[in-house]
Amino acid sequence: MDTLQECCRPVFGRHETFHPRWGWFSKAVFEGKTNPYVFQQSDAPLLLGVGKNMVRAIRYWGEASTLLKEVKPPKERLSAASPPRRGDALLDPEGGADPYLELTGSLWLLHWWMLAPTPHSMVPLAWYAFNVFRPQEFNSSDLEQSFFEECLKGSGDWKPVQNTLVRDSSCFLRTYVATAASQIDDTLDAPLRQLGLLTAVPGQKRRYRFQSPAWIAPEIVLYCCADYLINIQHGASTVTLARLLQEVNSPGKVLKLREEQLIGLLSDSALSRWVDLNDSIGTIQVVLKSNLEAIRWQVLQHHYGCTEEQAQAIADGGEVPLYEPATLVERVQALKQARSDAKPASVESAQGSSKSDLLQRMQLSAALIEAGMRS
Repeated sequence: MDTLQECCRPVFGRHETFHPRWGWFSKAVFEGKTNPYVFQQSDAPLLLGVGKNMVRAIRYWGEASTLLKEVKPPKERLSAASPPRRGDALLDPEGGADPYLELTGSLWLLHWWMLAPTPHSMVPLAWYAFNVFRPQEFNSSDLEQSFFEECLKGSGDWKPVQNTLVRDSSCFLRTYVATAASQIDDTLDAPLRQLGLLTAVPGQKRRYRFQSPAWIAPEIVLYCCADYLINIQHGASTVTLARLLQEVNSPGKVLKLREEQLIGLLSDSALSRWVDLNDSIGTIQVVLKSNLEAIRWQVLQHHYGCTEEQAQAIADGGEVPLYEPATLVERVQALKQARSDAKPASVESAQGSSKSDLLQRMQLSAALIEAGMRS
């Protein structure tokens, strides 16, 4: 599984031209947990505090990062968006391992999950740029043309409009390339720029360069190695260093690691109980000493200092729903009832007063949020 069509869904332009902003991932999880239909409500801009197009962008980035999952409650006509166990375990504001994304390791995980081919990546241009695109230095038109040609190898929905690809390319670059004079402003605008994977070439307008990260936590790298072996090698616990560096979907490709970097990270003393490097046959082999699924959550527990249950959910809970179908139906019904109850109250309170329609809508939204928290 190493081609664009095998690893990605043909998803183009769903970011609405907005790259992921600071707080959007947490907002997607919190609001989706409170109300699985929040992104489809007409008052969603008021509930989320953003513009209409940004509402769709927040949902898209939540799903692309596997922190939200599209679900369809039984007997409901429309699909909803609710966080899986992973999103809740990582970003729940009351008990998440890193609710405000304060740890850079969490941003590395978001990057890894967005590009993961299982079940399928929802950021095909970014997946192609990190995994297949060969130039280390390029301009946006180079990337767009190469990606377009790769898309044409597919069929059906793999026939994007050229203008859409230009917008996807622009969004990709704004997601990863640091551009602001102030590092603080840059981080607030786009948190994934902290990873340092792409930079603008000095003195050359609209030219960019991939680069290796200045620092990444060893536990995060080992998590990615174990995840890669589970999803790509179907659980084999021994792999050559070259494969971890060079193969499509490998940590070396996705994290842009150099050979000496990967060796140093996997040799870190904090990882000694999980991994060995063996060069007895002239080729460096990476040997993971225990069950790969266990290694995934154990290294995350070590990194976050969280509970075993949380670590397991973060490690492999991207497809596991937070709510069972029956529970989700109950939440939807409770929210419908809250909306029905809130409307008369808003109308009654507005009688004899000069309250604007906007204020009434804000009151209704507040009632819905409160009902979602109680359910």
